[in-house]
Amino acid sequence: MATMPVMAAQAEKPSAPPPVAPDYQGDDAWLAFPGRNGLERSTPPGHKAVDEKSASADVFFIHPTTYRGNDVENAPYTQSEKVEELNGAVLLGQVSAFNGCCRLYAPRYRQTSVAALNRPAASDLAYSDVSAAFRYYLKHHNKGRPFIIASHSQGTQHAATLLQREVLGRPVQSRLIAAYLIGGYVPDSFAEIGLPICETSRQTGCVISYNAGKQGSRLARLVIENKRYWWQGKMIDHDQAPAVCVDPLGSGPGGSSPATANLGSLPFPKMPYPEKAAPLPALVPNLTGATCRAGMLEVKLRSPQPTGFSDKLTFLAGSYHRNDYGLFYANLRGDAIGRVDAWRATQGRR
Repeated sequence: MATMPVMAAQAEKPSAPPPVAPDYQGDDAWLAFPGRNGLERSTPPGHKAVDEKSASADVFFIHPTTYRGNDVENAPYTQSEKVEELNGAVLLGQVSAFNGCCRLYAPRYRQTSVAALNRPAASDLAYSDVSAAFRYYLKHHNKGRPFIIASHSQGTQHAATLLQREVLGRPVQSRLIAAYLIGGYVPDSFAEIGLPICETSRQTGCVISYNAGKQGSRLARLVIENKRYWWQGKMIDHDQAPAVCVDPLGSGPGGSSPATANLGSLPFPKMPYPEKAAPLPALVPNLTGATCRAGMLEVKLRSPQPTGFSDKLTFLAGSYHRNDYGLFYANLRGDAIGRVDAWRATQGRR
């Protein structure tokens, strides 16, 4: 989330040894956790967070890059908010989209710095924490409940691997409501290994993915082209499958929707952040439509454009990477609620 991979080549080479691994028994190893009333429980006007005690499902959220430095390959998971100043933005602008349906779990992990995003050893170390957190969550917190896996950017890379290694083909897959793998490359070959692309709003056990960019922008496509990724036991760096693009406004894989289908966009959260859950800004309706084109989700924001939806990446690369969730916030929120309800209906639960 801090930047796109294209920027990594300009960063200095990290040299510090890896930091200590998180202990997921500890409170400080979780960015979001039920019972805290943290920022992830914040809601915009007209929306309400579900009572955690009665929530029928969980979300396991893998956060994007929030570490700002390039002095290490893997950042300590206990960094202060001054160093990981995007933590608050992730909780307010991304994880909160799921508080209408679910209990929220987001592990901290030794995330890869921007400079080391393409270094296998650094990525493997980060993933080892994510997988450890997921196994701990299943053993100690899930208690047989249905769950969503959600992610953004670097987190999506790890989520795609986690699904292959820890979920697909295992008994736990029967409890997977959906995977929201946003802001990163996701191969459409997932359908071949048992995780179909979500085609309708009531479908469960499926994957949703997209990457938002300006119409026709070539630089924005760097997030989905020529990627190196883990696939079925080995690293792939050529002949990659097309990227998944599901229209978050409801028209499905490869679809297109007008701005009138957009129920509300959330501006990118800025510091200073509140200490606990607090009201979010009012959502902006009909800000942009969405069109999947060759694996990219192309958007065109209305003019005059409200503040809080463009940044340096938008001006330099035509990318809305930081606002992948925010542009479609209300629709994502409703989508998650609907899929939880659909999963419960198929299981005969109320």
